[in-house]
Amino acid sequence: MTFQSGWRNRAFTLLATVVLCLSHAGLASSQDVLGSNVNVLVAWDASDHYITPRGLNVEDKGLVAQPLMLLLWKLHAADQGAVSDVTLTTGIWNSLHTHRAGAQPSRWNEIDPILGVAVKFRKGFSVDVSTTAFYTPTDSYETSAHAAFKLTYNDSFRKGLALNPYVAYWRELNNKSTVMFNRATSKESGYLTLGAAPTFGLGAGGSSLEVAAFTNIVGSSFYQRFDGSDGGSGLALVSVTPKVSVPLKFLGVSRGAWKASAAASYFHFRNEGLMDGNQVLANPTRESNLTQFHGGLSVFF
Repeated sequence: MTFQSGWRNRAFTLLATVVLCLSHAGLASSQDVLGSNVNVLVAWDASDHYITPRGLNVEDKGLVAQPLMLLLWKLHAADQGAVSDVTLTTGIWNSLHTHRAGAQPSRWNEIDPILGVAVKFRKGFSVDVSTTAFYTPTDSYETSAHAAFKLTYNDSFRKGLALNPYVAYWRELNNKSTVMFNRATSKESGYLTLGAAPTFGLGAGGSSLEVAAFTNIVGSSFYQRFDGSDGGSGLALVSVTPKVSVPLKFLGVSRGAWKASAAASYFHFRNEGLMDGNQVLANPTRESNLTQFHGGLSVFF
């Protein structure tokens, strides 16, 4: 599906600002901080790259700002029974770049509406089901739609330490989310993610260190080679992101719960189709290892 005319672009943008989206399971658990059944999370991330969770190096020039706004609706909460919490999350994500790029060069690179539900169980397990769409004002690719399923174990071996292992499956529903070289041989596909987000408390002030790591195992047609053949199946990438988060308690709870963060992401690519795609995006030297640096600010109320 494409949006060529001006009125379609404006209509999509208006729809995207109100359509539903799902955050990761940790966002739902943050509702307990302020005790409301409807909460808001606003986050800003600034970095030197835009590298997607699928390893696509979309932008490596200038500054990349990616604002996120989520509405979290607690549909169910109980002290007894197998299900302790059901949360619906709604919102919007954008990617804004100082460097103009794309088929129709623009600083506004992408806007993603997302919809989903998070269900928390009594024994530490949680299930997330979500759907997303990727739309670009640059007309560089057709709007694609996707579904994701995630199972997380929210463990705590001791006070101040949790590993949070998870398994997820991500599936293309309509159009490709990766670089397409030959439409005739391109097929929708998906990938399995195995990951964990070990989190360590850093003293009594509430600061924390998270070392998120994941690997994607893709279907053979998820990526595509220069000649239009399948990119290859199996282990496609490995990523590790250490992140330090510091609560800004001096702002007070009445203004929301503010946090500042700093992170560095490392990506290692092992799929030839992924590297072919990156070679035409922002990685002409065909590097198999990339690093991305982040700074972030968020408020929850």
